[in-house]
Amino acid sequence: MRCIFSKLNNKCPDEYVGDVEITSYSVNLKKKYICSARNELDEEERRDLENFDDEKVLCIVLESPHNKEFEADGTPLGPARGITGTKLKIILIVIFIIVFPVLVIPLLFSVMNYLPDIFSFLSFNLEREFFAEIQLNSYLTLYLSIISIIVSAIIAISLFRFERQQKRREKEQQQKQNKEMVFFFFERAITQAFNSQQKTFWDSFDFVDISDNIFSRINSIKSLMNNEQFMLLNKIIDKLKNTYELEKDDNYPVVRPAVDELMELITIPVYSTFQYHLKQSKSVWDLSNKDTIELYNILAPDDKAKIYSKDKILNKDGNVILETENELFRVFDSDGHKICEAEFDKQGIVEGEAKIFDFEGTLIYEGEFENHQRNGQGVEYLYNRIKTKEGTWQDGELVDGIIYNVLIWEDKSLLADQFCFLADERYRFSSLESYDGLYVCSFSVNDGKRHVIDNSIKPAELAIENFKIEHDLFDN
Repeated sequence: MRCIFSKLNNKCPDEYVGDVEITSYSVNLKKKYICSARNELDEEERRDLENFDDEKVLCIVLESPHNKEFEADGTPLGPARGITGTKLKIILIVIFIIVFPVLVIPLLFSVMNYLPDIFSFLSFNLEREFFAEIQLNSYLTLYLSIISIIVSAIIAISLFRFERQQKRREKEQQQKQNKEMVFFFFERAITQAFNSQQKTFWDSFDFVDISDNIFSRINSIKSLMNNEQFMLLNKIIDKLKNTYELEKDDNYPVVRPAVDELMELITIPVYSTFQYHLKQSKSVWDLSNKDTIELYNILAPDDKAKIYSKDKILNKDGNVILETENELFRVFDSDGHKICEAEFDKQGIVEGEAKIFDFEGTLIYEGEFENHQRNGQGVEYLYNRIKTKEGTWQDGELVDGIIYNVLIWEDKSLLADQFCFLADERYRFSSLESYDGLYVCSFSVNDGKRHVIDNSIKPAELAIENFKIEHDLFDN
């Protein structure tokens, strides 16, 4: 390669224009020089390819699409071999057509008049008298008339093209303004919605007002996106508009679920499952999925830095809360303990081990997943890590293990025909008399069939009394 470069690049040597850092999910420009800025590099910063001695350097050659840049023997061709050259040829031909008659035809007439013998050999019925009758001044008058017509046509065509270019520039300027306006609402509204997620409780939040006018602006920049990106942008803006209107109507119970739907649409799949931990990220753009990042970069103004997927995400304290490796995600709590190592897709956990928490950060399950469901060993919890189910799971159901402290009737049937756990506050009665006729037991589960563990049956009022004592001791 060095041999080839040294031979072919004598007139225009390749130059160092930047450093690129490539990770599993992103390509980041660490240092770059573009266009005019590249020509302003200090000599010390210019590096020829021959100086790269490190075998680990990745050399990326960005080649312009020049037409027939070199001859077969490696000799460099001249410039303007493509579209530019074609335009230059057309311009030169037009100039030649206009100028040639002015220079050549008058000279021809003069030669024919003064040196008639030279043209005596003409035998194609063109008599010298015919040419002699055409006076030079008449010819010039006719020629100037033709030239004036050509010039008028050129001016008319130029004016027409100028008008078209002017309209195109105005359209491009309007499109640029619309893009900047859409980006302003897009970035600000999503950031505000994400910030609302970081608040545990709020009666109101200053969501960005999204008016119907923004959709017409989106339509005007449709050409910048493909159909999928255009539809996604409309969905995002529509959800932002819906969130604003719900809050404006003081409909707070459904505002947070509306924001959850938005986050599910724009963030990486792992976010929805570990919202409690990942909402502590520095920015929503750290957690954005590939489609949202592409939209952001399309809409972002030229002076706005582009964003890329990250393989390591930090919280506001600078601690790692998420690491990614291909489809594998590792999630960490605020103490640095790993709480998840699993593959994710749009449906959630595909396969792996994870601790699952509710919106408030309460552990509700810890165990193995496969095919988007609980499969393998796992434990289900209520608050304060109180176990409800433990054992082997298959397709989301406990098939071998134990179900703890379930409320039953004397005939061993389930209260309300479902598993009602003694520790569940929904079934915590106000007085012990309310437990008359109720019992508490644990079930063993074998091959999907459950059986009451005989020595686990006890009156519900006694069980709740013991539970309250244990619970108070646990709190103390």
